[in-house]
Amino acid sequence: MNRSPAAQRRTIVIAGGGPVGLSIATLLSSSSHTEDLDIRLFEPRQVPSWEVDTVDLRVYALSRASQSVLENLGVWKTVAAARAAPYRRMQVWQGEHDARIGSLIFDSSEMGEPDLGHIVEDSLLRAQLAGALAHTNVKLTFGVGLTAIDVGERGVDITMSDGETLSATVLVAADGSASMVRNLLKMPISTVSYAQRALVTHVTTEQPHAETAWQRFLPGGPLAFLPLNDGRSSVVWSAQAEHAEALCELDDVKFQTELQIASGGVLGQLGATVERVSFPLNAAHARRYCDSRVALVGDAAHTVHPLAGQGMNLGFLDAAVLSDVLIDALNRGEDPGDLRVLRRYERQRKGDNLKMVLALDALHRLFQISGSLIPPLRAVGLSVINVMPLAKAVLMRQALGLRDDLPTAAKPRIA
Repeated sequence: MNRSPAAQRRTIVIAGGGPVGLSIATLLSSSSHTEDLDIRLFEPRQVPSWEVDTVDLRVYALSRASQSVLENLGVWKTVAAARAAPYRRMQVWQGEHDARIGSLIFDSSEMGEPDLGHIVEDSLLRAQLAGALAHTNVKLTFGVGLTAIDVGERGVDITMSDGETLSATVLVAADGSASMVRNLLKMPISTVSYAQRALVTHVTTEQPHAETAWQRFLPGGPLAFLPLNDGRSSVVWSAQAEHAEALCELDDVKFQTELQIASGGVLGQLGATVERVSFPLNAAHARRYCDSRVALVGDAAHTVHPLAGQGMNLGFLDAAVLSDVLIDALNRGEDPGDLRVLRRYERQRKGDNLKMVLALDALHRLFQISGSLIPPLRAVGLSVINVMPLAKAVLMRQALGLRDDLPTAAKPRIA
C-alpha cells in the first residue's frame, strides 16, 4: 500500500440511500483508507425505519453472494435474526398445468447447501445498514437530493436540494432506475417496456409454504409466492398493465378468488391479504457505467424483469466490485475518480449484468409465446431439465451466486 501520512484526502459522494448505496458507504468506511476519505451519502427519502409489527411489501430474494456481502458488512446476523425468511426449495411450472406436471424443482439439499437464499424486506436492510454507518465517519443526509452536477478535470461539483454545494473526487450514482445523476449528465440508457405491471401483496395460505418459493408462468406473466418469516407468502404477480390495475381495484374477496385461480391452488385456500400496489415493468441497461468522476451502480445502471428476483443481487455485486476498484486505486496511489480507474469497475460488471438482462428478457419472451403446441413443449422442457442433475446444478449455482470470481466483499468468510 502506497499511502503516506500526507496522503491526499478524497471526497466520495454517494447519491442514493438504498441497500446498494449504503453498502458502498459501509465498505469504503471500513477500509484501511477510512482516514483518507470524506464519505457523504444523500438520500431524498427520510431516515429508514423498520417496523416490527408490519412486514414491508417490498422484499428481495437475496442470494448467497448477497448474504456474504452483508456478513462482511457486519449486519447479516441482525438482519437474519430480525425477520429474514430462508427458502430451501423453488418450484417452477408451466401455467397450463398443475404443479405436479412440467415442473422444475430446485432443492438446496441437492447442492449440500442449507438454503437457496433468503427473503428480506427493503426497510429492514436499509435500517440496519444505516444503523451500522452511525458509528463510522460517513455523513448521512436524508431528505435531500441532487439538483445540479458539474464535472471538471479534477473533481465534480454538486449542488443539493437544500442549497449545499460540495466538490467530490468521485460521485457514485446509486439513486435507482430513475437516476437523477444519470439524467442530469445525459448518460444514455437502453430501455424496453414490457407493457406489464407487477402487483405485490402478502397473503395467508391454507397450506404452509414449506420454505418454498413457488412460481407459475401464466400467459399474462409469472406469478410468484415467496415465503415470509411469519408463515404468509409475498405475492409478486406480473400481468398486462390493464389487468394488474384492475386487480388492484378489486375488493379483497374478489381478488382472493382471482389469485386462487391463478395459483392453481398450489397452497390451498388463500386468506387475508394486505394492501396491493403495482409498478411498471421494464428492462434497462446503461450504455456506459461511468464517466470521468462518475459511476453508476444498481438500478441506476440496469434493471431486469423480476421473474428471477435477481435485481438486488446484481446491485450488491456492483457495490462490492466498485468498492474493490476504488480501494485498490487508493492502495496504488491513483486518483480513484480517473476514468481509467472507473472503467475497471465497468469492465468487471457490465458484461455480466448485460447477460442477465438479456437472459431474463429472453426467458420472459419465451413464456409469452402462444400457440397450441408451445405450452406442452415448455412443460416438457422444464421436466427434462428437472431430471438432468448437471444442468440443474449449473442453474442452482447461478441462483446462489456461487462463482469463483467473486469480488472480495462478496466472498464468504472463512471460519
